[in-house]
Amino acid sequence: MKFQDFAAVIFDMDGLLLDTESLYCRSWQQAASDCGFTISPGFYSQLVGRSRADALQIVLEHFGDRVPMPAFYERVLHYENVYFAEATIPVKPGVWALLAKVDELQLPKALATSTHRRAAEARLVQTGLDRHFHVTVTGDDVSCPKPAPDIYLAACTKLGVPPERVLAFEDSDPGVYAAHAAGVTVVMVPDFKSPAPEAQRCATHIFPSLIEALQYFTP
Repeated sequence: MKFQDFAAVIFDMDGLLLDTESLYCRSWQQAASDCGFTISPGFYSQLVGRSRADALQIVLEHFGDRVPMPAFYERVLHYENVYFAEATIPVKPGVWALLAKVDELQLPKALATSTHRRAAEARLVQTGLDRHFHVTVTGDDVSCPKPAPDIYLAACTKLGVPPERVLAFEDSDPGVYAAHAAGVTVVMVPDFKSPAPEAQRCATHIFPSLIEALQYFTP
């Protein structure tokens, strides 16, 4: 299997192209501490790849009345704004070489992220990735977030390419489920947590980094 077997490529953003999950984790942990409860790294791993609404629902279902909504949500937003403003967001190893190879093959590229458009566009501009995608689909553009297939179906429609001709790169279980459910061939590069058994079944390949993924798909 090579890049030439596909007509387009779709990328997730947080955790795949950008090393942001540690900032998200820190934000949610500090917000929880302010509100009198504790989010461990292990529990936070359940939130990775989820929309904000889904993540908040998981927190509420787990901690119940200990979560003072909407104060907790306001603290999450506060710390995300603070930490992302303070940080220089690293681009993950292998990103630039991978994008260059896809460009060399003249394959159109899409970004499919659960992050809201305003935040996604700010991060793309900050890292210089904003000029590299023909299509961007965010959590604002669909009614059902990952792991539902809506984001990937929308990206395929905007690209004008059927899902079976698309290759996707994802780092999280929900993202892999979304791409697979849309009929897209999905490659996983895990970031914050190891893939669940179901994600391993849905992913065509799993690589430790984008560097190894590029080596595999390059003839």
